[in-house]
Amino acid sequence: MCIYPKAAVLNALRADPANAMSFLSLVAHQVIELRHRLEIMKVRSAKERVMLYLDLNAGPDGRTVDLRSQLQDIASELGLTREVLYRTLASLEQAGAIERAGARILVKKSPGS
Repeated sequence: MCIYPKAAVLNALRADPANAMSFLSLVAHQVIELRHRLEIMKVRSAKERVMLYLDLNAGPDGRTVDLRSQLQDIASELGLTREVLYRTLASLEQAGAIERAGARILVKKSPGS
């Protein structure tokens, strides 16, 4: 991680508005991602935590999640062990709440409905 002097960053942002907007977009996405992670970590139940993760990471259709990383990395991100994540996904699939196909998960219904 690089740390730049505040004055140099402000001057660079003032000098190039297009790059300033790109930088602001990047920072905004990072803030949104961190807020999502905090929201997920507040949830106690593994099943609810996984469903919230899927909901927050669903594509434009609101149901399809293309996993961008390995399940063990996602488990770590969710604060779960790999085994708990695997069991939770299997349980959700068995309950008909999700459908798994490789690195894609389709959210079919909420687990309580």
